[in-house]
Amino acid sequence: MASSAMMLISAPYTRAAALRTARCTLTFVAVGAVLGGCSGTAALDPMATGSISAHPVAYASEPVPKGVAPEDWVAARKALAEALVDKEAAPSVPWENYPGATRGTVTPLGPTADAGGSGQCREFLMSFVKQSGEEWLQGEACRTKAGWKVDQARLLERS
Repeated sequence: MASSAMMLISAPYTRAAALRTARCTLTFVAVGAVLGGCSGTAALDPMATGSISAHPVAYASEPVPKGVAPEDWVAARKALAEALVDKEAAPSVPWENYPGATRGTVTPLGPTADAGGSGQCREFLMSFVKQSGEEWLQGEACRTKAGWKVDQARLLERS
């Protein structure tokens, strides 16, 4: 009786059934190879190398504020340029320097004001958060033909 039940369950071998089984097997193998291949790739190296300068040309004439790492200043300065685009709103713009493990925000303080002969200027507050603690930098940037130039910037002292 067991053998006759077995006969009813098993289907006769056909060429069409063999092709369906082969296509299904190949599909699973291909999907497994694609997904498995992605897990074995090396992570991207964040370190910049080569002949390209890490400092944007637009900021080359600005000195790095005393007490701020040059790499941190480059990352924070990009966020400052983004934060100063809007004339009235004061949204904070986050920034991060992955190799230096430093992050922070840039917040414009108030609307753009006319500063007489030096054009339109705007004050800002910038944070630098590191594993060792945090620091705050206050400054003023003025609009020039090339963009925003930081005229004054100093780290605030803790009281």
